Amino acid sequence: MLEMAIVAPVLLVLLFGIMEFGLAFGQWQTLSNAAREGARIAVVWRDPASNPTCVTDAQNEATNAVQSYASTTISGTVNVTFPGQDPCTTGNLVTVRAETPFTFLVTPGLAGLSLPNPFTLRGESTMRNE
Repeated sequence: MLEMAIVAPVLLVLLFGIMEFGLAFGQWQTLSNAAREGARIAVVWRDPASNPTCVTDAQNEATNAVQSYASTTISGTVNVTFPGQDPCTTGNLVTVRAETPFTFLVTPGLAGLSLPNPFTLRGESTMRNE
């Protein structure tokens, strides 16, 4: 009985740590896939000569794709940014970055860890414009 009292807290910390890091990893994978979907939408060819709002359209469509994909798993807000080049020029690299905060619920208080809470999960994808 004494052994169980000594081992139980360690096992609980490991159990909750595995569960929370698994949730964080799943959300990170969702963000990475959402950024990839957004980049794929952003690099579809648009004619800047016939469409003066080409850059805005590409960014809006990519943002909608990222948020739609991420909403399947992530309940919070997903910020989408486009660092890099113009998505309407052929040959340019288009980068889509998706970020969301992730908050550990149990592990930092249970284990006394000094994890940044919440911390930012980021997914990023870069593709060449067609």
